[in-house]
Amino acid sequence: MFGIDVSIIVWVLAIFLFAGVIKGVLGFGLPIITMSLLPFIMPIEKAIVISAFVQPATNVFQLISAGGVGKSLRLVWPVLLMLVPGVAIGAWYLTSLDSKSLLLLVGLTIVTFALVNLMGFRIDIPARHKVLIGGAFGFTAGVFGAMTALNGWAFIMYLVGIGADRPTFRSAIALLFLVSGALISSSFWAIGWLTWEAALLGAIALLGAFPGMSLGNRLGERLPGESFRKGVLIALVLIGCVLAVQSG
Repeated sequence: MFGIDVSIIVWVLAIFLFAGVIKGVLGFGLPIITMSLLPFIMPIEKAIVISAFVQPATNVFQLISAGGVGKSLRLVWPVLLMLVPGVAIGAWYLTSLDSKSLLLLVGLTIVTFALVNLMGFRIDIPARHKVLIGGAFGFTAGVFGAMTALNGWAFIMYLVGIGADRPTFRSAIALLFLVSGALISSSFWAIGWLTWEAALLGAIALLGAFPGMSLGNRLGERLPGESFRKGVLIALVLIGCVLAVQSG
């Protein structure tokens, strides 16, 4: 299909369908799942581009359904402001890293994300420091997002740290993913990584992600949420370790 191996298309659909189910059940995790599995079937560079390309589209509907965009924007503007220089610096460094270094970075990021969530680690951000700390989280999310397509951990930690309620959390994190995904995809286009093939695979991936999210939303009402969450996080630790070892 358009010069792309059919087996790759099938694997991309399957991986994003599975990742969509996990996101639907847990409310997060699509990029972390796709970046755990895609490197097994394609170069790490292409996996990063496809995951980042898909991210904005999967959060449009969540942002619309959650509402409260104005409130979310007032809450996370420092994060959004510092995303821009963070993405620019991350993309610049990205061009100087080889595949093994990227694979190691992705593997370690996945392991760290999973362990932090398993241990229930969180920070409390005082209101007087929201702007400064929000900017720091935004810059960090931009750098890691551009280099690994994995920046959700920074957004989650910030929103939990400021005590965002559930409706605001859903709206704010969708807004952050939407903006950061657009910025990161643009940076990949600027450095020549966002090729027509990667964009086409990203579009195909959405055909798996959206049905998966719909199914996951329904399953989430029946599955024992905490046990399922811990099982997914433990699996991510193992997969992240495998990716890190493969980089050696």
